[in-house]
Amino acid sequence: MWAIVQRVLVLSVTLVSASAQGWEFEGEVFSQLRLFGEAPDYPGQASQNQSIAVELSAYHEFSKALSFEFVPFFRQDFQDDERSHGDIRQAYALWAGSNVEVGVGINKVFWGVTEAQHLVDIINQTDAIEALDQEEKLGQPMLSLSLPIANGLVDIYLMPYFRERTFAGKDGRLRPAIVIDTDNPVYEHRSREHHLDWAVRLKQSFQQTEFALSYFEGTGRDPSIIRSTTLSESVLAPYYPQIRQFGFEAQYIRDAWLWKLETIYREGQPNLQFSVDNYYAVTGGFEYNMYAIFNTTHDLGIILEGIYDERRDLALSAQEEDIVLGTRWTLNNLNSTEILALWIQDADTSAHNLVLEFSMHYGKSVAITLEALMFSGYPGAESFNDLKADQLGGQLRQDDYLQIEVGYFF
Repeated sequence: MWAIVQRVLVLSVTLVSASAQGWEFEGEVFSQLRLFGEAPDYPGQASQNQSIAVELSAYHEFSKALSFEFVPFFRQDFQDDERSHGDIRQAYALWAGSNVEVGVGINKVFWGVTEAQHLVDIINQTDAIEALDQEEKLGQPMLSLSLPIANGLVDIYLMPYFRERTFAGKDGRLRPAIVIDTDNPVYEHRSREHHLDWAVRLKQSFQQTEFALSYFEGTGRDPSIIRSTTLSESVLAPYYPQIRQFGFEAQYIRDAWLWKLETIYREGQPNLQFSVDNYYAVTGGFEYNMYAIFNTTHDLGIILEGIYDERRDLALSAQEEDIVLGTRWTLNNLNSTEILALWIQDADTSAHNLVLEFSMHYGKSVAITLEALMFSGYPGAESFNDLKADQLGGQLRQDDYLQIEVGYFF
């Protein structure tokens, strides 16, 4: 506890001092509690998980053309040492000219349009110990160039350093039966994390339609998994291959309908049985929004999406052939209350997930978030060698949880 207090004090003093010199300073401190509905499946795990975290932000404009943003993050977890971690989400200088923008430093870049899965989002590494939805990302060192074109933008990225994915430790929940050894990753390229990755993305807008074409070449952000043996036990090691990925994303708005599509074609990624598969995957569907329902200020969105991965049983995710049905209820009140519910059903088994999210603000400084995640019907696996994609969800069969998070903004 004292260690995180010291870190918060040091960061706060540093940024407050900077604010006196024309910097804009804000931040959030939040506490998180996860309550698991079932007894743990593996030794060393607990029935609940507590942590506290802080994220600060400092922003400064040196001129109309030059700005800098710094966003550090730190979490202290009281059950899982692997989940206690810090990261620089952003430390990014941006120069904006009349026909070009140049950025350098650590930044976060998001690609994608669908709700259930972001196939094309490949610039930043997933911070998997923060959340299972893969929406929390580690900061990525980069040099970026943005060029405006007619009705769109061309973005070019050079990434000289790779960030490894985070995973729960031996005492953490939401992990496979065999611990993933993050201390001994395996790389295909001899340069390891220093391989120079690059990407380019073309984005265009036409009336109610937006689409983007992207290409990435370098170290894959999604690790394949290989069996490894230490001196004392069997573990899984993350393997980072060299890949090429072609991506396409699009959305179309017409009246109350929002149609969405993401698709990729990837080369060089080993599948679940560690055989290299060139494959395509697609996620797409729609969101239909009903405004001011029942003569109230409430809006209700209906979400329907499909997920398909050509590798099917050999995919690296349990969501490889699924149907997603959900609803988003926005109350449009002073508390900014919103409720999201998603049912993710496997197409060829009884396996499904239920995701519930509730968020609201209390006053100007407090945010309260509730999240529930349930796994059901996933088949078990007798051995790692015979593992199939649907059985990945079975590794978490005891890990249904309710998460309560309270954040204070300043």
